[in-house]
Order: sequence, then structure tokens, then C-alpha cells
Amino acid sequence: MGNVISLGQIVVDTTLRVPNVPVAGEDIFASSSSQLVGGGYNLLHAVRQMGQQACFAGLLGTGPNAALIRKTLKDEGIKHIGATRLDCDNGFSIALTDNQAERTFISVRGAEAEGDPEAFDQVDPEPADVVYLSGYTLVHRTAQALLRFLQSHPGPRRFTTIFDASPVFGQAEDKAVVRALVGYSPIWSCNLREAPIIARKIGMEWPDDTDGGEDGAPEAYLRLSQALGSTLIVHVGPHGAWLCQDDQVRHIPGFPVTPVDTNGAGDCHAGVLCALLSKGVPLSDAISYANAAAALSVTKTGPATCPTPQEIQDFTNTNTTCA
Repeated sequence: MGNVISLGQIVVDTTLRVPNVPVAGEDIFASSSSQLVGGGYNLLHAVRQMGQQACFAGLLGTGPNAALIRKTLKDEGIKHIGATRLDCDNGFSIALTDNQAERTFISVRGAEAEGDPEAFDQVDPEPADVVYLSGYTLVHRTAQALLRFLQSHPGPRRFTTIFDASPVFGQAEDKAVVRALVGYSPIWSCNLREAPIIARKIGMEWPDDTDGGEDGAPEAYLRLSQALGSTLIVHVGPHGAWLCQDDQVRHIPGFPVTPVDTNGAGDCHAGVLCALLSKGVPLSDAISYANAAAALSVTKTGPATCPTPQEIQDFTNTNTTCA
């Protein structure tokens, strides 16, 4: 079994529960608030919930946010193997969760975004390890460190790499990093809103009439997988996910639940997926298990809400999938 190594970013989340996201000039009150470590920590927490070793290779700064992050990582048994900046603190994010359980973020960059090109030079994965890459890295200065990492570990690689595109992938301005990432051929992971963003970023025409739901766009997802030259996972909420691999597309069902808070659900899915792959579980089985974990996570409040294996087992024993 291997470790899960994250090259993502960790920030501090201030989470506010609001009836709706305010429009310009509107004044609303939050019904609750909390301040917790979030961002890339949510994924690492999910890895630890699955009983796997987790390493954080991203940057930590100096200040109150970084101190809270360090304490949280230590308490969770997550090893920090990344660089430290002495001149700035880690950033933070304001997370608004509305009555539809949808979340909206306003983020402020910090140390996590200020990596030098050598920031990931110490990362040397073993064959059984799973390396997690985040699309957020592409819109920060740390993108140059990611490019250097990709160039230092060309294929064929002994370890597994997963790239979580994120909604900001379309904002990536460094074409060299985008080209290198496509050429690197990781497992690409995205949701139905991010799939067309990826397609347009790499110059692929995306059909306008696809809704990405249960009967959404499997043909388009397959074409995107082929254009990327990589395995592609597209999450479609309660309907589960589409897996495009070896020129074939397969629907992996999800679990219908009434969501309370979707903040961190994607990180939960990604963390469980990485953890199971590091245990040698086949990709399709790992996605199915991660679908259940993510479904259960949205029934809880908070960003780091990945369930335990026992909770997932109890949940799948009493719930049916969306066919």
C-alpha cells in the first residue's frame, strides 16, 4: 500500500450559513458561522478517514492561519513535507452555504499560492503512491513548481496521478503548464460544470445542448477523454459519475440524498478515491465507494465531513443507488 501525496493548497475557511448569496448592495444575516481549516485539507482528512497515510507537499506560511493549519495536520497525523514561507501567512476563504446547500467562495491568496519553482523538488513518489494535483495550483505563482514537477516525472510513471480540475481551470493563463499537464496524462477528475471548461481550454468544441445529468453527455465526455489522451472521471452529483477509459464510457451510479451542505463533497470524493487507489482497489470500484462517501458527506454540515468506512458500509446497506 502507498501514501497519498497532495500538491494542493490549504487555507482557513470561514463558513457562513446564509438564506441566499447576497446581490450587490444587499445586507443579509448568517444563521451560523465557523472557522475551520479547509481547502486541500478536506481531501487529506478523507484519506485519513480511510486509514491511509497522507502527506501534504504544499506550502505553509507563518502566522495565525498557518499555525491553525499546522496544528490540524499534526492532530490528524498528516505529515507536511512541503516548503515553508517565513514572509506571509496562508490565505483564507469565505464560504457561503445557501438554503439550497450550494456553496459560493471568496478567497484570498496567501503563502500556499507563492511557491518558488523548486517548491515540489522534494516530492519523490514511490510506485504505490497516489499524487493529487489541483487545478487551483494553475492560477497561482506555484504553477511553475507544478510545471517543474511534471517535467521531472515524465511517463511512463510508476505511481498514480490524479488531477482535480476545479472550476478555476479555465482561468489558467500559462499555456505551457496546461500543455504539460495534458501531455502528462494523469487521471482527470471534474464535475459536469467543469467538463466544458476543460474542453474549451484545450480547444475542443463542446455541444451546447448537454445537461450533464443522469442521461447527460456520455459521448461528449468520451470525446473529451480522447482529446486529453487520458482517463476521465466526470461527477454528476447524485447520479454518480461517468468513467471514460480505454475509449469506453461507463456510468457508475450515485446515491440519492437530501443535501444539507455540499461544501467539501468534491474533496471527500477525491480523497476517498486517492486512498482506495493507494490500496490497489480497481478504479471503477474506488469511484463507486467514493460516490457513497460523497453522498453521505453532503448530509452533514461542514467542509471536512468525510464519513468513516463503517458509516459508508452502513449507508450502502440501507440506501440504493440512482440507476
